[in-house]
Amino acid sequence: MLNSLIKRQLVRGLIILTTFTAMGGCWSHLGQDNKVSDKNERIAAAVKVAIAQEPTLNVAPINIIARKGVVTLEGFVENETQRKQAAEVAKNAKGVQSVINNIQIK
Repeated sequence: MLNSLIKRQLVRGLIILTTFTAMGGCWSHLGQDNKVSDKNERIAAAVKVAIAQEPTLNVAPINIIARKGVVTLEGFVENETQRKQAAEVAKNAKGVQSVINNIQIK
């Protein structure tokens, strides 16, 4: 039981670390206002971290897109409860004004 919990925490930590490392190269986009783009990236990262911290959700199959405070969730989860939970967690993340939940159930 303890080993399982430790493994889960390590996986979550690695996901968070990987997310922030991967996003480092995405902070500026050609042809876009960098301030808006940075804000969108921070919101998407905050949502990804919040979902990763939820023990009943797997952030890996969920894609998060943020534009002007509107977060779109895409990907797959196991059941409707997880689908609703992902949207609720996203809605409560810093900077999120609304959530479009396009997550599908496997």
